[in-house]
Amino acid sequence: MSHVRIRCTGLIIEHNSVLLVEYDDNGIHYNLPGGGLEPGETIMEGVAREVLEETTVQVDVGPLVLIYEFTPHKQSGDYKLNEQHSLHLIFECKIKNNSKPRLPDFPDQHQSAVKWIPLDELDSILLIPNINQQIKNYVNHKGSIDLIEDYRLDKLRLELN
Repeated sequence: MSHVRIRCTGLIIEHNSVLLVEYDDNGIHYNLPGGGLEPGETIMEGVAREVLEETTVQVDVGPLVLIYEFTPHKQSGDYKLNEQHSLHLIFECKIKNNSKPRLPDFPDQHQSAVKWIPLDELDSILLIPNINQQIKNYVNHKGSIDLIEDYRLDKLRLELN
């Protein structure tokens, strides 16, 4: 197993609101829908699967918009020794087929709701990780990062003289 966990995450924004998963675990906090990449799965497949599992919606996975590194071994404070170093790849997603997000029939432990939170209210909630400003900056400027998947590239051809 790698020492860095890959977490694939969806950023879904509609009508100036962001779709978040609510957790009630020692107080209410929110996360973007996402989770760990499974063996044999591409990152794009992982994003779509995780969003479906946590919000019941199918999505088209768009551009990579943010990368967040969680380094508990570099933090002071409340982090537990067993928390794993992780890299969160956050992709803009669009909901397919006008489906409606909801709490799944068998939610993750402590998952209590799926909610649309207005962008102008992001600073009034506890979003983990605390990327409120980065989400607002993305919405305002729409920059993205290219994700290059090697299996989609043309094969290299070396010609020997």
